Amino acid sequence: MESAREYLLRIPEFAREKHTLREAEEFLRELDSPFPGTVIHVAGTNGKGSVCAFLSSILQASGYRVGTFTSPHLTDVRERICVDGEPIDEKAFQRSFERVRRAWERQRERGMTHPTFFEFLFYMAAACFQEEKPEVVILEAGMGGKRDVTNVCRPALTVITSVSLDHMAYLGNTVEEIAGEKAGIIKPGVPLVFDGNDPAAAAVIRNQAETAGAPWRDVRQEPLSVAWDGPFPRISFPFLGERVQARLPFPAEYQVWNGALAGKAAEVLAAGRRDKDFRPGQVSHSGNGQTVPPFKGVTVSAVSQGLAEARHVGRMEEVLPGVYFDGAHNRDGIRAFCQAAARIAGLLGKPAYLLFSAVSDKEYGTMAEELLRELKPAEVFVAHMENGRGLSAGELETAFARAEEKAEETGGRRPGIRMFPSVSEAFSEAMKEKKAGNGLLFCAGSLYFIGELKECLKEEKHDQF
Repeated sequence: MESAREYLLRIPEFAREKHTLREAEEFLRELDSPFPGTVIHVAGTNGKGSVCAFLSSILQASGYRVGTFTSPHLTDVRERICVDGEPIDEKAFQRSFERVRRAWERQRERGMTHPTFFEFLFYMAAACFQEEKPEVVILEAGMGGKRDVTNVCRPALTVITSVSLDHMAYLGNTVEEIAGEKAGIIKPGVPLVFDGNDPAAAAVIRNQAETAGAPWRDVRQEPLSVAWDGPFPRISFPFLGERVQARLPFPAEYQVWNGALAGKAAEVLAAGRRDKDFRPGQVSHSGNGQTVPPFKGVTVSAVSQGLAEARHVGRMEEVLPGVYFDGAHNRDGIRAFCQAAARIAGLLGKPAYLLFSAVSDKEYGTMAEELLRELKPAEVFVAHMENGRGLSAGELETAFARAEEKAEETGGRRPGIRMFPSVSEAFSEAMKEKKAGNGLLFCAGSLYFIGELKECLKEEKHDQF
């Protein structure tokens, strides 16, 4: 009998057509699985997963049961559907899968085509959360927002993280166009908290919110203090007349804004809101008005605790002493990664070694230039990953060779570049060089790449390192 995982992995072979939101609403009705409790909808380019992790941690510290739907996964597809920070168990995963498959078989008789991989998992999350009954559900949008299947939800709060150029083939060629897609999650009367990192994107988001009558807060306009405890940031900001103070568990400056964004979202929940036009957790525009009571458990101490205890794998994660994994995979993400990695290397006074891989639809040439210019690695290792969209080692080597030429023109140093046909070989060699050079190893370029590296950690014994 074909397992749920085998079936899911085959879906991209025969189901590529995205469905409309009306069709998604119809499927959820067939499944009889509107999301329970209060829904928080999160979109953006970079930082979505981190904000979801911070919010989940804050709400758990506040005493709430929390469900999260996020993407992508690193090593196990169950990572996408979590309750209180843990992937659902195998039995719950299988039950959810069977419910969705039976619902689709009924829909097929009415002429509906098969859900895409992402849609199918979203419906599985809906089925699972109906069974698990979390008090809060956090939904991370896919690459877009406006036309994303997650946009069928009727949230109590929407959150938009930093917006920058990525997925241009699908979302548009300018920051303004991409921001318009992300802002598609904004709902009439529903509070919005966003990261106005880019002035052009922020203007689009504000305009959309004001048009929808959605009260908004831009975290970049809020008071925020940042200090440093070695490589770890300490943040402090006002919270309902008191002050949150937390040492973030990620050695990366970019997490400052993600943490602050989650904190301000928590403040909106703690304050509560009444709006006659929305019902938290329901399929869009259904039913009468409903009160959103204050989340009384969300206190300044719970927010501080939740920020300090948040966990998010593959985001400037020190997986072994002096070895960091980061899922940065676009131009702005790589820039933020370089700042964090260079800071760590500078504080420790050690050379940085880089292990990199990427998928073919990313601006990998630009990323290579940024990495050489800002990180200045002692040596670069590039690897072909098993993902079908993965670039060959030769293409990656060529990208870095061209980046080297540009770096030399501006007086930069020329690191060695070594290419490998597999991630495991590249990781093994990079670890040896890191040890020999008494340095630090930073791995970045793709979340799929980080997933393969995680598998390497499971398979290899690293006593030799």
